[in-house]
Amino acid sequence: MQPLPDDEFLAAQRRRDPVTVSRETRLVLAAVLGLAGDDRTRHEPIRVSAQNDVVLLAGAVRSWSARTTAAEVVRSLPGAQDVCNTLVVPPGAAAPRGDGFDEIVAGLRPSTRERWRNRRSRAGSTLAARRTGAGPVVFAALIVLWLALPVVTVVFDLPALPALLIALAGTAATVSVRRR
Repeated sequence: MQPLPDDEFLAAQRRRDPVTVSRETRLVLAAVLGLAGDDRTRHEPIRVSAQNDVVLLAGAVRSWSARTTAAEVVRSLPGAQDVCNTLVVPPGAAAPRGDGFDEIVAGLRPSTRERWRNRRSRAGSTLAARRTGAGPVVFAALIVLWLALPVVTVVFDLPALPALLIALAGTAATVSVRRR
């Protein structure tokens, strides 16, 4: 465990003028006292620091419960806006009981089988469109339309903007129908 300040140091900190002691120092002192006062975190090597009313916990603890308890103790302190818990647990420690997040997300994500099924159905529709030969004809017609657009606007003395908008609308409609 990180060496805790001896009783004389704590007594001197309590006697100091609260105006001269920074808010972060008071917050760190309160966190150290809170962690030392809890039986579950008393013997854990936890380093405490604070910055902008955020308490930073660092070190290596023996269990997930000690890690969680340390964060809860510090989070309950008045003046602590947030806790940055970087405490490390050894790989052999028993994993904490989940909060259900993984189960909720697992229900939202499509399974591998569904993803393959969707991929196969999309590939089949593309192959069917290729077999009919409609795809290349449609895209060839779009290319001709775009190449002919400037010539048609000059020869027939049409305003260019409406012709361009009509060509864009036709292209968008063709591409969206093609993707379905």
